[in-house]
Amino acid sequence: MRNPRRDPTRRTTGRPLSALAAAGLVVLAGCGTSLLGSTSSTGVISTSTASGGATTTTVPVNGEIAVAFPVVACTDPANGGRAIKSASGWNPTIIVAPVPTSLVGKVTFYTDGVHTLLGPSGWTCSPVGTGASPTGPAVTAPSSTFPGAPTTTAPSSGLLSGQGAAIGTPGATTLAVYPLDDPNPPTVGAPAPGTEGIFATWATTGSNAGVDLVCPFFTIPSWQSQSAGCSTTKPQGELTNALTPDVTAVADAAGLVGSLAASGGQSMVTGVVLFPQIPSAISYGSPIAVAAESCALAAPSLCPTILSDFEVREFPVPK
Repeated sequence: MRNPRRDPTRRTTGRPLSALAAAGLVVLAGCGTSLLGSTSSTGVISTSTASGGATTTTVPVNGEIAVAFPVVACTDPANGGRAIKSASGWNPTIIVAPVPTSLVGKVTFYTDGVHTLLGPSGWTCSPVGTGASPTGPAVTAPSSTFPGAPTTTAPSSGLLSGQGAAIGTPGATTLAVYPLDDPNPPTVGAPAPGTEGIFATWATTGSNAGVDLVCPFFTIPSWQSQSAGCSTTKPQGELTNALTPDVTAVADAAGLVGSLAASGGQSMVTGVVLFPQIPSAISYGSPIAVAAESCALAAPSLCPTILSDFEVREFPVPK
């Protein structure tokens, strides 16, 4: 069955489709949420208006409920904050997705024309530039942290692996979805602990950034982890759950600076790491496309749906 939510720019691998399709169903169940709305037996088309005046349409798709959610173009701070237009010409204004209808007006898609993320409505999106995170044993949390977050310092440097180590380094591409009125946009380097936002990172294991993303959660050749300088040991207290051989769910409790971007604030940060298990390529250290997303929200109720959408949207499919 063709997934109606596939982006035309989806990354691909050569894995069998049947196995991945089955795994995708397990992923959704493992996240404790479903992207599918209630089943419609009437075939009636209804419309409603989301916040900001955007009209959403509910239509049955293969017995499911799909909703046309608005799409916001990411902006490029390095280009005067102008909207990013895809060179391929794919610049959608709506995406039909099987996201629960109860979230109409609460979530929006954000895209740079290559990657697409689900995030809270009314926010903005930008690529994260390459740059060093604050150095030293500790940094002060910026004013964009969760409301009520302490202004004391928390360690953010010295991460040897995980998304926090990969963001802002050569070989990684990261998009950040963050509040529109954020006075300190997380657009350069890894976000400080407690920064509110959705952070998605893409790389390949042919780069140190890609190895950093996956080495705490998946088995890779020892020479590869040593070459990248990443740690195969998870931070103490970080929780992980292998949803499938290719997908690991990660949770960093409040106050724990773990593998996920923005972890270490007053709220738990949850995320997923995707690493297609292609045994021959892994054994030889061949480049494999990998991805990770973290959801750092003061009100985390949207995180399960946001992460589930990322899992399905980025899950590898055959060429």
